[in-house]
Amino acid sequence: MLDLPELLDNVLRRLRRHDLSQCAQVNKQWHALTIPYLWRDLICIHSGNARGEAFSKIILEDYLQEKGSEEGPQQSSALSKYGPLIRRLPILMNLETALRSQACTQQGNGPTTNDLLLHFFKFTSKAQVEFFRYGFKDPESDEMKSILAFTLPRLRSLYIEGSLQGTQSGLFKFKSVLGLCSTTLRDLEVDVRVLRADEAVDMEDKATEDELDCWTSLKELTLRPFSDTWDAGPFWSWMWKRCGQVNHLRVHKIDKSTPSLVQAMLAHMPNLQKITVGDSSSLRGMPYVNAEMEDDVVAALLSGSCHGWKSISIRGTVNFGQESMNTLAMHYSTLEEFYIDDHCDMPSSDLVQVLRSCPRLHTLSYADWPIDCSTVNGSTFVDLDPDTGLLKPWLCEGSLKSLAVKIYGIPRLDSEEESSLNVEGYPGQGREVQSQVYDRLGRLTSLETLRLGDEYGIFQSDCLEMSLESGLDKLSGLRSLKELNVGKMAIKIGTQEVQWMVENWPKFSVIRGLDEDRDVEAVKWLEENCPRVEVSVSLMPF
Repeated sequence: MLDLPELLDNVLRRLRRHDLSQCAQVNKQWHALTIPYLWRDLICIHSGNARGEAFSKIILEDYLQEKGSEEGPQQSSALSKYGPLIRRLPILMNLETALRSQACTQQGNGPTTNDLLLHFFKFTSKAQVEFFRYGFKDPESDEMKSILAFTLPRLRSLYIEGSLQGTQSGLFKFKSVLGLCSTTLRDLEVDVRVLRADEAVDMEDKATEDELDCWTSLKELTLRPFSDTWDAGPFWSWMWKRCGQVNHLRVHKIDKSTPSLVQAMLAHMPNLQKITVGDSSSLRGMPYVNAEMEDDVVAALLSGSCHGWKSISIRGTVNFGQESMNTLAMHYSTLEEFYIDDHCDMPSSDLVQVLRSCPRLHTLSYADWPIDCSTVNGSTFVDLDPDTGLLKPWLCEGSLKSLAVKIYGIPRLDSEEESSLNVEGYPGQGREVQSQVYDRLGRLTSLETLRLGDEYGIFQSDCLEMSLESGLDKLSGLRSLKELNVGKMAIKIGTQEVQWMVENWPKFSVIRGLDEDRDVEAVKWLEENCPRVEVSVSLMPF
């Protein structure tokens, strides 16, 4: 293998850091071969782990060694030897925190955090920076300018925040920051407030083709607030001209400026394929804040695609009503992914309509974790033709690969929970509905992931039993199924059921939500007889 560089590269780039470190200790030859791969990707380094502490200590020692070499040739340092091998840097805020702890150990005229950061940058000219957060209130020191000059041209994800109101140089600062970005920039999150009227006159755009070319790799744009008032138009006009390659738009919050944004989407973003509405999470784990959007606003945003949406994600407290459904229907022929939170209160009939009408749909799931997945009434999910009594055909039956819905409203006489949900309208109704639901699921022959439960949600008693007696064997056609989630469900999965799953689902590899007390025999059998199946035990049901 050592004589086949392409094969060696293919193997080493797939190894974990621990495995690479073991390979590096075999002998000198293996050490020389694996060290570049250990230094290539440092994204895992942060202040909370041992790697971050060890790596920041290397930078500090290297800095002190360089400063202490006043006479004679300087010894070769770790950074000078291995720094040029680095291709991906840690998130800078994590690296800064790790370096700050090292800087604090030095007394007197020791290095600052920025001193150590700039020293590190000198040896990483070929590296890309994963994420950087910049605020207009950040100090404009020479050190900060040097950090920006290094970071922005190598940046993949930028979160920029602040207010341009009341700052005469706000626009120029915004332009200068974004002007340093290059074709490595993939994601941009804008959390910038609008300008005052007296500043709008300074926002005339005279961008050259070269300046616009620097944004050709920008694929994802997040607008946390969007407000296009009469005095902010030139600002957004300047922005839109640089968004021609964006294919994923996230709109967290918007005022009455929806028509202006939709017009910009149609005029300046011809490559849009994905939209996230009500997205309140930022690129890298910022605080979650629900953002309300009314039905007409959501419908208007969904109308902003030139060629039809491939992916739609509805998050937060968004009102997804009839207007939104009517607009969504225009994209049935192109829709491949549909994510929606349970908080959006989408009616069961509308959810079934999406499943029935989208020939390319491969994913229907919940939009965010740990938000509860969408719910659908069992009788509605069955979707029987009232004239024939047969299942209506769904256009996604051959394309759907991932389904995450809670199917409720199934009477369960065996449930210990006293509820009107567990009362049958006629004898045998519960088992009849279960049989029909299994029939419907059994027609989704391309399914790879089936999430009927939610390990972090509320315990559900009016659900499928998932037992052979209730009709589980009707799912024998799901030959591609890999993962099943039955978390917080009143299931009856025993040894016979898991044996049947292993025999009938050849790709079955993960089951989530089994209870270590209730389903102890099933868990034991899988662990002893089928170790290839990962068993994730559910949290306590109550």
